[in-house]
Parts: sequence; C-alpha cells; structure tokens
Amino acid sequence: MKTIGITGGIGCGKSAILAMIENNYNARIVEADRVGHEVMEKGGEAYNKIVDYFTEDILDTDRNIDRKKLASIVFNNKEKLEKLNSFVHPAVKHEIIRRKEQAQKDNIDFFIIEAALLIEAGYRDICDKFIYIYANENVRRERLRQSRGMTDEKINEVMKNQLSEDVFTKMCDYKVDNSGKMEETFEKLKKILVL
Repeated sequence: MKTIGITGGIGCGKSAILAMIENNYNARIVEADRVGHEVMEKGGEAYNKIVDYFTEDILDTDRNIDRKKLASIVFNNKEKLEKLNSFVHPAVKHEIIRRKEQAQKDNIDFFIIEAALLIEAGYRDICDKFIYIYANENVRRERLRQSRGMTDEKINEVMKNQLSEDVFTKMCDYKVDNSGKMEETFEKLKKILVL
C-alpha cells in the first residue's frame, strides 16, 4: 500500500482531485480537517483536554464544543491557538495512523492523507510521497468566489496564513498544476501514482 500526502492552498481543487482518486482507484481518503472535527467531539481523543484548558464556557447546551466560541478565543491569541493545536494535531495524527493500519488490513492500494498542514504537522514520517496541488492565484480566487461565496477580503486573510508556493514546492516531492481542466490534472496525477 502506498501512502500519499496531498496538500496545497485553499482553492487549488484538492477536493475534486480526491473524489477522482476515490472513484478510479482502490484508495482510502482521509481528510485531516474532518478527523480534526471528530477528535474534538464528545468522546473524541482531544475533547477532554480542550474542555479542561478552555473551560466549560466553550460548550453548547448539549455539551459539545462550540467551534465558533473556541475560534473567537484563539483567533488573535497565538499562545491559545498553539495550545489548542497541541491537543488536536497529535490526536489527529494518532487517528490517521490507526486508519492507515486498518487500510493495510483491508488490502487498500492507496492511502491518501489530505491536509492543508501536511508539512507543518509532520506527516513526512508516515507518507511515501507528498504531492502539492497547485493552481494560479486568479483561478483559486475565482473558484473560492464561485464555490464558497468568499469575499476578496476573506480570501486574502486565508491565503496570507498559508505556506507560500515556494515552501510547498520545496517540501513536496511532486507539484501538479490544477489551473486548467480536471482531466489534464488527473492525467498528470496518474503518472505520479504509479511511480
């Protein structure tokens, strides 16, 4: 089984690529963001640590973590954001490793980990290769306006907090340009997957 990390900035079309891989290969896809939500749910690995640190003020009436309340606390507080990440990121990685072991038992050919923070969160040790999905900025902005209804201001805010193209390119084994047609992107991707 090959374990492949897929990363890239917002609006690069990672979701469409993941869907194509899932539909055409014996692959299991894990999106780190979704796992992050799961580990923060009641009974999840990070839940108690988060509640202990941030207090019960962050809970809603059903005792679930109110993600908006939590976000407002950590948004402009680097120390608290780092603390939150110190609870969530290890729990996410632990769960992803568990799912990878299960995929191996299930005879899956490709285990795909999609994470915006693939590089920063240290997934190199569990991936065979990193693929950077790239799209030029104008294409990304148009996609985000169309698909998510984001304003230019919001797009700027998100983009400035992501790694630069240079860092992605330097840290990843392959760069796939997804600025054009999805079919062309998938042809490039197919060549990489068989390497």
